[in-house]
Amino acid sequence: MNPALSPVGLAGVLQSTRLPNLLCKVGGFRCLLIYVVNPIKWKGIYVSPYETERVSMLRLTIVAMTTMLCVFTFADPVDVFIFSGQSNMVGAAQLDDLPETQRAPVPHARFWAGNGFEDYVPGTTPTGKRPERFGPELAFAATYTNAHPEASIYLIKYAVGGRPLHGGWDNQKWLGEAPGPGRETFYPGEKPGDPNAGTLHQNLLNVVRPALAHLKNAGIDYRVRGILWMQGEADAKHEIPARAYATSLKQWHLRLLEDIGADLCPLVYGQVLPHEPALERFTNRSDVRASQSNLDHGSGHSDSWEWATMVPTEGMGLADDTVHYNAAGQWALGKAFAEAMSTALESK
Repeated sequence: MNPALSPVGLAGVLQSTRLPNLLCKVGGFRCLLIYVVNPIKWKGIYVSPYETERVSMLRLTIVAMTTMLCVFTFADPVDVFIFSGQSNMVGAAQLDDLPETQRAPVPHARFWAGNGFEDYVPGTTPTGKRPERFGPELAFAATYTNAHPEASIYLIKYAVGGRPLHGGWDNQKWLGEAPGPGRETFYPGEKPGDPNAGTLHQNLLNVVRPALAHLKNAGIDYRVRGILWMQGEADAKHEIPARAYATSLKQWHLRLLEDIGADLCPLVYGQVLPHEPALERFTNRSDVRASQSNLDHGSGHSDSWEWATMVPTEGMGLADDTVHYNAAGQWALGKAFAEAMSTALESK
């Protein structure tokens, strides 16, 4: 037998076609299409687009079934990345302010659209409520797939502007350090089913869990490779949540992975509010930024955690409000996220 056409050889060919993207569209039948349009000679069976009538349907079925077996046996799992946070993760930047080359569809990247994963086409794929805007997910996808052309990435995003992480908040209202039920916050609770978990954490799970279930039901093997987080402005408005931010964010990351049944993976997050002087409402800007810096794996601080990587945001373009990133800033943020995630994954 020609080694290139053995099951192992076929697996290599299948992986080079990035078949997981095809499988999630049309299922295993795509295997038949791939190999009927490429001549195959295997054990005396010759199949070409012009001579299929020479092959019995039985033999053709055997070839197709063997090909499909290689897909499910040897294909690498697809990589899932989860994005969450507040307004700078939602994204207020305008796509039209990007160069045309940066607005192009992103090959090998798919985005969860609520009832399925769609090819990532900026301006068409629903990455938020306003299709003309974008967050860091765009440059992340473009940069990561360019650096890892062998990867198929699946992106899931849930973000809400102006919302806090600490359990003492209820939206913009500080109710005291102890968490309570029904509060509008990303606080994840102490354990699964904790009644004090914030409503935004539950909303996040209501997005992520169906997306992962969709992959499983489609027969697509996946792994959650990393979490991207852009939040902290809301917690910069009070001393307690600002100073406790490292603890809160580490807890959120671990609890999210527990709630979705995923293995430990890197957390990459951006440092908020780079502009000085900060707006008056961010009374504890320096505290939240210091706590974010302390969590980074290389900080040397007692709060440092090996799975956390902070992305500094100084120099990234801001809108006139000095809080939200403009198009160039969002592109720089997403690019830095992808580079930081790649480095974190390589170190694990």
